[in-house]
Amino acid sequence: MFDSARGALRTLTNKLGNKPVHDQMQTDIVQSLANIGENVKFLDVAIRRSRNQVPREYLESLSLDAELLKRLAKRDYNSESERTRLYDGLKEVESDLELKVTGPGRQGGAEVVRLVEILVHARKGDQDVGAYEVWYVPKGLLREPSRFKRFDRLTDPSAPTSMKVAPGNYFIWLSKGSSLTDRKPVDIGVQGEARREIDVVVP
Repeated sequence: MFDSARGALRTLTNKLGNKPVHDQMQTDIVQSLANIGENVKFLDVAIRRSRNQVPREYLESLSLDAELLKRLAKRDYNSESERTRLYDGLKEVESDLELKVTGPGRQGGAEVVRLVEILVHARKGDQDVGAYEVWYVPKGLLREPSRFKRFDRLTDPSAPTSMKVAPGNYFIWLSKGSSLTDRKPVDIGVQGEARREIDVVVP
């Protein structure tokens, strides 16, 4: 997965990163490519040195970032709208990886590779309500319903439903029958936390 990400970065750098910088967007794209490269390198070393088995959820999350980079690398960027799309895609990957390298492990003394437990409350007014399915997807894959994942349990007023995910950027929402809540953007792992409680408002 890291080789795949590095290959995509090389392709993108050859397409865009080595061109003369003419505007702020080009500058930002070049900087994003550099930042992503540094984070990929850091995580590659961290995983190789990890004393614990790397969780499947973490590896899957990294693979999705590599996949997004490969998709970006296949496109041509000859127009302003295409460059804007590239910029947005790179920023999404950069932000997701930044959350993975942020936390206690970056300063030493703890594992960088970790999962965060998300606890979700379905809230109606000032009350918790039950029987809602909880869904989530990485932000970069919002347009791909096949990548949506569901929590193992329905919401329950007596105890929040929970899942463990890799640090990163997600959308979370609830469903019950044909009723859907708004998709709530959530950045997981910003403070290096091990748990994060989230309220999702239902109609």
